[in-house]
Amino acid sequence: MKVLFINPPSPDGTEYIREGRCMQAKSSWTALWTPITLAYCASFLSAAGHDTGIIDCIADKINVEQLIKRTLSFSPDLLVVNTAFPTIKSDIYIASQLKSSCGPPYAALVGLCGTILKEELLEYADNIDFIAVGEPEWLLKDLARALENKLPLRDIGGLIFKDNGRLIINRPQDMTQNNIDDLPFPARDLLPNDRYVLPLTGEKFTLLSIGRGCPYNCIYCTANLYYGKTFRKRNIFSIVDEISECVAVHGISNFLFWGESFTMDPVYGESICDEIIRRNLKVRWSTTTRVDTLNEGLLYKMKQAGCALLGLGIESIEQQVLDTSQKGTSVKDIETAVRLVKNAGIRTMGHFVFGLPGETKETAGKTIQFALDSGIEYAQFYCAVPYPGTELGEQAKINGWIETKDRQQYDLSISIMRNETLSSNEIKKIRDTAYRKFYLRPKMAVQVIKEMRNLPSFFASLDFMKWIRAGK
Repeated sequence: MKVLFINPPSPDGTEYIREGRCMQAKSSWTALWTPITLAYCASFLSAAGHDTGIIDCIADKINVEQLIKRTLSFSPDLLVVNTAFPTIKSDIYIASQLKSSCGPPYAALVGLCGTILKEELLEYADNIDFIAVGEPEWLLKDLARALENKLPLRDIGGLIFKDNGRLIINRPQDMTQNNIDDLPFPARDLLPNDRYVLPLTGEKFTLLSIGRGCPYNCIYCTANLYYGKTFRKRNIFSIVDEISECVAVHGISNFLFWGESFTMDPVYGESICDEIIRRNLKVRWSTTTRVDTLNEGLLYKMKQAGCALLGLGIESIEQQVLDTSQKGTSVKDIETAVRLVKNAGIRTMGHFVFGLPGETKETAGKTIQFALDSGIEYAQFYCAVPYPGTELGEQAKINGWIETKDRQQYDLSISIMRNETLSSNEIKKIRDTAYRKFYLRPKMAVQVIKEMRNLPSFFASLDFMKWIRAGK
């Protein structure tokens, strides 16, 4: 069977990241990410004997007309389209248009949208055949096999489909049974790897999966909806083998280790570092983590293994907000984590969320001031989004906090929810203020100039500053 995976263009040309729970414009990161899940799907189905291809319209700057031509040239039997909330209507329209124009027998949607909205997605398009709920690799492998051999579809966990016009919602996937070590390395040979570059240096980088699943209960997070609550660790040697392949075959030596928390199991994280060091791999990488799972020894080992930037899930500097969000961390944890990371010589990116239950102008102000005073080098500021299926989504629905029915507004840069004391507009203004205060400082300008390596990096930084000034 011929299976074509598509990361579709956005309607207005904005470059979007669609990867698991991360669905936002490239502008907030100034770097385009590898669609690593699509690459995993392609390699997994290829290993099962299917002919696979990937078209990343965002990276290759392909419009709909060009996409139709390339799809016709590939002539797929199954079309798989990536989706994200900010572009969901366009994503589904493009999938429908491709099926109508190019004639593949079947079209499927993957991504967090299907996992959360399920059959609601079919309201936007009558000719979409399948929706994947949860991580898609095993589901799509079973689907391709069933379609090719005309087998029943009812036993494929996580699949939503139509049977003679009747909607069928299969049992959920048991993702604890999905052994991530069964996945081959992602099909990077099908991707335009020179388009995924670091914003300041222009060097190639890629996402590299270290594990899936999250056992924590943060009320705003969608991670365990998509990957499950069990933390599934990837084999350490497989991880480092993939790093070696990226360096030797693809000329990539910069990585974003993709997972919910690199230090969720500190011994595991340290073992990955030990193997990188043992093989003497000269790589640079970043990753994210919780603030309550760090220790000095691990951080120094991470630095030695090439960790250059560590993202910390801080969210708020107000304990009440952390508690109502069921974050399970304390202000002391945050302060200690920032200090330990700085002492290890690793740069820090703080991740903050405004508008969570209990947030006020005063608590938000304290969080902004912490970001300015703590010495962290970078920051990402988000608006709380009440995604369906999360506890925050349920609270917001019960309390009447949600101010839109447009699913495309479910975007971390857009405030669509008020809370007990703040309007959605006030929350948006707080986020805009945080970005301006943090990045439009002389200190940040000097830091960016020092890190620039070429002219494209200058324009990337300029675009980022314009994005901040515009309050996007």
